[in-house]
Amino acid sequence: MARKKATLNLDRLNQRATAEFTAEKAYENEVNQNLKLLLFEDILDRPGGDARPLNDKHVQELVDSILVLGLITPLTVDRHGHLLAGGHRREALYQIKLAHPDQYASVFPEGIPVRVVDIDAAADAVDALQIEIEENTQRKNFTVTEIRAAAKKLETAGYKRLRGRPKTGEKSLKRELAKVFRLSEDRIQRILNDSAPKGRRTPTFSPESAIATVEKWSKQLADSEDPTLGPVQGQLEKLLGELRKLPPSNP
Repeated sequence: MARKKATLNLDRLNQRATAEFTAEKAYENEVNQNLKLLLFEDILDRPGGDARPLNDKHVQELVDSILVLGLITPLTVDRHGHLLAGGHRREALYQIKLAHPDQYASVFPEGIPVRVVDIDAAADAVDALQIEIEENTQRKNFTVTEIRAAAKKLETAGYKRLRGRPKTGEKSLKRELAKVFRLSEDRIQRILNDSAPKGRRTPTFSPESAIATVEKWSKQLADSEDPTLGPVQGQLEKLLGELRKLPPSNP
């Protein structure tokens, strides 16, 4: 007995695409639900001061990044606005506010995005320290779309897709994205490779090739025992009729 051929389940494909879209929107909602905007002056120091000194080089790198990309990772504050995590980012924002006031006002017209955690840092010192440690060790799951959008902004600002170590004055796109999103350079490279043009010649339309492809699809549907695919096969037959009216492609 011949094995039944697999059928083309259009409903399943549509459900899968819908599920992926819904999952991405749910992720965006989860990320944004605890965010609010605060004026820089309303983001208060940590009770007891910073646990570690700020690294000037890291602050300057953040200044350069924020000027191009904005604030990728919001600051984290307690319910009263005391800083829980993001000391380097806050210092970078302060320097931008002083040195680039017009750009600061353009990027943050209504305030700084912050994630609010419902604790009192002064009374819950242990919880506050745990939140700071968790943010420094965990990574937000940025989507590939977000990373590629950031790559386009950086390329516009002069960052290059370089191979090997950057020369003096060169800005490495891969290295900067790895620092911003806290991913490995290998992972960033794979994302960039997927979005880069492959250098292939743009294919030209061939009626003969199109007819052969549609005939193949039509035969697969005809061999299927799924009655719901009948209308699809009918549409393919109409398409074949139109394709056969086209003049042949040039040899």
